[in-house]
Amino acid sequence: MKTALLTLLLLATPSVAAQEIPDNPFGGFETLILPNGLKVWYKRMPGQANAALSVTVQVGSDADPRGKEQLAHFLEHMLFSDHLGLTIQEIKKQLEDRGGVWNGNTTADRTFYFVHIKKEHGLFALDWLYRIISPHEMKPDVVERERYPVEVEVGARPREITDWINALYVFPPFLRLPGRWKREFGLETTESRDIYPYRSLRSITPADLKGFYDRYYSPKRMTVAVIGDLPKDAVLELVQKTFATLTSRQEPPPLAVATDFGVKDSRFFWQSQSNIDYYRRFRFASLTSSDEVMLTFIERFLGKRLNDRLRFGEKKAAYGISTGLAKRGTAGYFLIGGTIREPEFDFALKVFDEELEGLRNGSLADAAFEADRSILIQQLRVSYATPEQLESWVAWDFDHRERHHDFPDLVSAFQTIKKAEVAAFVSRHFLSERESTSITYPLPLSETVIGVLGIAVVFGTVKLMRRALTRPVDMKRIRYVARFRIPKLMYWACGIVMVVVVAIVLRLLVFAYEALSVRLLVPYNSFAFQWTIYAFMGATCVALIVLSLSLVPSKILVFDDRVLIKYVAYRSVAIPIDEISEISFQRFPTMWASRRLWKCMPLKWGVLSPGIYLKTSSGWSYFFDVRDRGEFVKVLERAI
Repeated sequence: MKTALLTLLLLATPSVAAQEIPDNPFGGFETLILPNGLKVWYKRMPGQANAALSVTVQVGSDADPRGKEQLAHFLEHMLFSDHLGLTIQEIKKQLEDRGGVWNGNTTADRTFYFVHIKKEHGLFALDWLYRIISPHEMKPDVVERERYPVEVEVGARPREITDWINALYVFPPFLRLPGRWKREFGLETTESRDIYPYRSLRSITPADLKGFYDRYYSPKRMTVAVIGDLPKDAVLELVQKTFATLTSRQEPPPLAVATDFGVKDSRFFWQSQSNIDYYRRFRFASLTSSDEVMLTFIERFLGKRLNDRLRFGEKKAAYGISTGLAKRGTAGYFLIGGTIREPEFDFALKVFDEELEGLRNGSLADAAFEADRSILIQQLRVSYATPEQLESWVAWDFDHRERHHDFPDLVSAFQTIKKAEVAAFVSRHFLSERESTSITYPLPLSETVIGVLGIAVVFGTVKLMRRALTRPVDMKRIRYVARFRIPKLMYWACGIVMVVVVAIVLRLLVFAYEALSVRLLVPYNSFAFQWTIYAFMGATCVALIVLSLSLVPSKILVFDDRVLIKYVAYRSVAIPIDEISEISFQRFPTMWASRRLWKCMPLKWGVLSPGIYLKTSSGWSYFFDVRDRGEFVKVLERAI
């Protein structure tokens, strides 16, 4: 019976990796595809004391439904909880009593479960991992108990006033620009959502968890990795009894496909820092296995050469240069850059260009290429010589099961990659239209100088607004001055409304800046241009505040030939005496429940005492009160 089961598994195996090269940790991986669609990567590492076992599920937080954010993460926690009659303490004790280390991790597009353990307990750990990943009942009491650890991990708490301001005003979803993955690849992420972890976690039900598991935890989306000195026959027999029994309750939804919507993009910024941050990115919308292997080689090869010249060379231009590949689904960015000393920036740019061009045209000397490649191969052999180290490639690099049917043999690939192949790849993919460059410079002026200039902009704007709003008044002909007596409730209500309106206008201006800056501002490598625009925006904000205050009436002045309404900020409105068509005392019903309120500025309720109603021939009117309304009306009537 055992032989028949092994034969069945081998028949279900479409490919087996090439014969392992001695001293090659990446060689000898076997790929087994079970009848239910689950993929198994098996790697025998004789002599290793420990074994690394893992399950990768190709789903993550990007699949969280709206309002149920953290669902994928919550499910990860639930799969380690009570199951098959055992409590979570008993489940973890089974492994920890054998010296095992276990954990899970949820990212945007995958969830990873692993166990590290002594090889003599490897088969038990594999069975333990199957029970972790198998369907759970999602009991309500267990769900409630496990909700709290997730809340603690993500820092979930009820929102305070500042959180609501941030969520509804500072960073509301409807005023967010598309993130990089959405903007350039069309991938739906959670970046555009108002994520409230406390609310979303509290809204997740046992049915939500069960439904998410049934929808996404399909064997067709799972990869089991078994790495260590474990006998193949025993592993396959156990896999047949465990993982091969998993079935899909429904067909999993198709994976998102990325499309390259991006264009060549250069952005320049200035911040308070001592060095220059420089990064170049090249987009890949449809990464293949061979692409990722080649990019892994270029990442390490180019990173070594750049660091040799910029960090360890004669000119110490940088502490370290970073190269890497950021991925999400089928898409990815190849990143080159780092923090560079300002005096050596021109030199560093020249080195970047020389090294990229050297890869593109194959101008690097053959001996230098072979020497650097040999070093990279030796580093691979040393850095990933244990099951735990090798497993990191499963978790972070080769987790996309459609892209990597077989576990890539990097050592063999690096040994066979030729300089001409690198040149052809770079020429084909590292194109200017796929490139994004970002440079952040230190401020050329000190913060003190910038602060002084900022204060000058504020005071200069206020002065200009004062000049624009102020009208000369001959105070020699004044007869009477009265301050408006505005009820406190009305004063604060109107003040709050005005603050809200100004805040909304300012936020819309910020959104307009964000939307236009990518095309009209940050592409210009000019501190003077960018910060002139910033100063103009600041001046606009100050002007809006002054304008809002210029709408708040403060005093009323009576002259021989006019009445002057004076506002808080410089502005005043003159009403010629001969344009006053009515002046009378009115109360609440005759004002607030009549047509008189139309085209009127009401500054009094008129409930407890009457207010003064002043109407002009143009139809505009004021309803207000002063300290001595009788005296004021007499003065005004004498003027009329």
